[in-house]
Amino acid sequence: MARLIRRTLRYVGLLLLTLVGLAAGLFAALPAIAGLFPVELDRVRLSDGRREVEMQGMMHIGSPRFYDAVAELVAARRREGWLVFYEGVRSDTADPQSAMAEIMARLGADIVPVEGEHPYLTLATFVGAELELQDNARLLGPPGPELRNVDVTMSALLAELPPAEPDGPAAPVSLAELRDAFADMPGWLQARLRAAARLGLGAAASGRFDAALPEAITARREALVADAVLAEPGRSVLILYGQVHLDPIRRRLEAADPAWRVTAESTVAPL
Repeated sequence: MARLIRRTLRYVGLLLLTLVGLAAGLFAALPAIAGLFPVELDRVRLSDGRREVEMQGMMHIGSPRFYDAVAELVAARRREGWLVFYEGVRSDTADPQSAMAEIMARLGADIVPVEGEHPYLTLATFVGAELELQDNARLLGPPGPELRNVDVTMSALLAELPPAEPDGPAAPVSLAELRDAFADMPGWLQARLRAAARLGLGAAASGRFDAALPEAITARREALVADAVLAEPGRSVLILYGQVHLDPIRRRLEAADPAWRVTAESTVAPL
């Protein structure tokens, strides 16, 4: 019996060492793995036989090169006489930064933002260097009647989101402290954490997690966009919206009129 116990413990120990080795190997290989699964956003073109709708998936943080390409796309479609519908929760509260922190808390991310800085911009630090916050003013160009913000307001969003879980984190996470801690890490560790963050962004952009989001974030906003397109039967429309919303918007258009068909698809690298 003692021999059997010793043999069993030896096998368990070997198994644990193997698992630890595999985990360490995977962690070391994260940059290479992230390179095999880059973050990609869709550009989809549809037609109902009379007009076209083009949808460009967006992210709140990205490379200057990506945003330059989107700005060129917007300028081209405006010259062609298209409407441009874009995402942007409108600030209608006295303290937009606190309202954004409250929205994120209700979504399960209880954070303390950096003073005067959008939380997404701070989080960009953990994804890659030289990324910037999406700036609609830069993307859209000069004001015009063809530009339309098709989204909810912060107050409306807060009114529909469920309250934060009472058994959430004991204390909010300070983004400033996280950023400082990240800056103090050795370069090899930063590279692997950034690779892990990019893999997570790729999974989120694929829409795998959108079922866990409340309808105020997903269905309501997607319905606004589809309804706005259907309300302009004589106009082609460019839509700039978060990647996870594209398929639901397409499905809503197809449900309203089976004539809608996808005519072109491609991907764009945002990072």
